[in-house]
Amino acid sequence: MAGDPSRGSLAAVNPAHDIRGGAIPLQGDEIVRKPAYNRGTNPGFALPARLKAPGLQARMTVSYVLVTAAAVVLVEALAIGFVLPNLLSALDLQNRVTATAKDYTAEIVTTSTSPDAIILPAGFVLGHSGSTGEPGKVQSLDSGVLIPQITGTLPDRAPMALTLVLAPDGRILSSSYPGRFPVGASAYSLIPNLDLGRAGVGGQTSTLGDGRVASAIEPIFLTALRAKGASPDTKTTFAKPQAQGYVYVQAPLQTTLGTTLATAGPLLQSGLLLLLLTLPVGALFGLLTTRGLVRRLRRLESTTLAFAEGDLSRRVVPSGSDEVGQLEDHFNQMAERLTAAIARERSLAEDNARLAERSRISRELHDSISQDLFSINLIQRGLEKATPADSPLQPQLGTMGETVSTALQEMRALLLELRPNGLGEKGLAASLEQLCANYESRAAIVVKRQIQPVDLAPAAEDAVYRVAQEALANAVKHAQAHHLELTLRQQDGSVDLMVVDDGRGFDPDHPEQPGLGLKLMRERMDELGGRLTITSIVGKGTQVVAAVPLTAEAKARS
Repeated sequence: MAGDPSRGSLAAVNPAHDIRGGAIPLQGDEIVRKPAYNRGTNPGFALPARLKAPGLQARMTVSYVLVTAAAVVLVEALAIGFVLPNLLSALDLQNRVTATAKDYTAEIVTTSTSPDAIILPAGFVLGHSGSTGEPGKVQSLDSGVLIPQITGTLPDRAPMALTLVLAPDGRILSSSYPGRFPVGASAYSLIPNLDLGRAGVGGQTSTLGDGRVASAIEPIFLTALRAKGASPDTKTTFAKPQAQGYVYVQAPLQTTLGTTLATAGPLLQSGLLLLLLTLPVGALFGLLTTRGLVRRLRRLESTTLAFAEGDLSRRVVPSGSDEVGQLEDHFNQMAERLTAAIARERSLAEDNARLAERSRISRELHDSISQDLFSINLIQRGLEKATPADSPLQPQLGTMGETVSTALQEMRALLLELRPNGLGEKGLAASLEQLCANYESRAAIVVKRQIQPVDLAPAAEDAVYRVAQEALANAVKHAQAHHLELTLRQQDGSVDLMVVDDGRGFDPDHPEQPGLGLKLMRERMDELGGRLTITSIVGKGTQVVAAVPLTAEAKARS
C-alpha cells in the first residue's frame, strides 16, 4: 500500500529501469536517451544481418524463383508420369478396338448366309475359344485386341473384352459373352449410353459398370460390299446405304504408368522452355510483392529501435490486418503497457519519497517541537504551583496551560496522521484496532469501537483505512472531541465505516474553510463507486459514514 514504506522498495533503491537495464530518471519530464548497446564492441550483440547476408527481400525473391522453378518441374513430372501415359494408353486402346471391330465386320460379311440380312450359320461363335479372359484386363493381338469366348458367367462385374453383333434395332444377334449379353436381348438395356449413330467414327471411352472401357461400333453393309466385291476396308462411295447390322467391340481401359523416352522428349523440351520463361517472371514477382512487406518491417524495426533507446512516445501506424499489421498493433499495445508501467513506477517512487519525507518530518516534530511543548507544559505547571493562588498571574498561567495542552494534543494527532501506518499483513480490522489504540494512548481521548471482519479487495481496504484515519484526525485536531466511536461492518452488499465524535461540529453546507481531507475522502469513495455522507451539527458533533459496495465475488462468498 502507499502507506507502507517497505512497499515499492525496488523503486526507492533504483527509481526506474528501462527494458535494457539502464536507468530512466523519474523526476521531471525529461527522459535521457542513451545508446541501448554498442553494436561494434559488445560481444552480446551481432552486427545487423543485412550487413553480412542478403536482406529479406533478396531471400524472398530467391524463394519465389525457386518455388516457380519447382512448380514448373513438378507439373512437367506429373504430366509425364501420369497424364501423358494414360492419354497415350487410351488412344492406343481405342485404335486397337476400332481395328478389331473392322476385322469382325469383315468376318460377318463373309460368314452371313444371306445377302440381305445377317444370318449366321449354326455353330458360329464370336471370340477365340482357346482363351479365357479376365475381368478388367485386356490382351493385345496383332494390331487389335484379343476377344475371349466366355461360355459361362463370371462373378466379377468389372468390364470384359467382348464383341457383339447387333441388328439395326439393337438386338443382340451374336455374343462372345452370352452369359451376360445373351442373344436376343436388347443391347440398349445392357450397355448404357449405346449410340449406334456413332458407327464408323472410331473408338471412344466411356464408363461401364465398375470401370471404364474403350469401345467402337462398325456398320455392316452386306449388299453393297457383295455387289461391288469389295472388302470392308475398301473406300467405296455409296449413296448412304442402309446398314444391315453393327459390330460392337469393347475392351477394359487400363492405366499404365510407364512411357518411352521418345514420347517424353517433347514434353521435357517444352518444360525447359517454360522454365526459362517463368524464372524472370518469378524474380520480378518476388521483388514486387516483397517490397511493401520489407518497407513495413523496416519501419517497425526503426520504431522498435527508437523505443528501445528511450523514445517512449514512438508508435507504429498499423498498415493492415495481416500478420505484420497484427505485429504492429501488438507492438503499440506493448509500448502502451510499458509506458504505463514506467508511469506507475514513477508514481510509486514519488509516493515512497513522499512517505519518507513525512516520516522524516514526523520524527523531527516528535524529537524537537513535541519535546519543547512538553517542556513548556512542565514549566507552566511549576510556575502555577509556585505562584500564590491569589496572584493576578494565575489566570494567564491557566490559559497558558490550556494552550500548551491543546497544542500537544494537536501535535500528537498530527504525528499520527503523518507517520505512515499501512495495513501490511494485518488486514483492515486489525489496522483500525491499532489506529484507535494509538489515538487513545497518544491523544488521551476515548475511542469506542465495534469492528467486524469484512471482505474487501486490498485497494478498497486501503481507501477505507485512509478515510478512517482522516476522520479521526479531523475529530482530534479541529473538532476538539473527547469521545469517538468507530464502527466497521458488512451488510446489505456493502461495507460501512462510521466515525462519530462529540466535538464542536460545523455546518456542512457552509464550512468555515473547506479542507483537503474531506475532498480526499470523497475522491477515495468515488474511485471505488462508493459514497461518503457527512452529518454535523454545530455544538453537537459530527458523523462520517463511508459505504463501499462489495464485488460480485465477495457477495457470492458472503
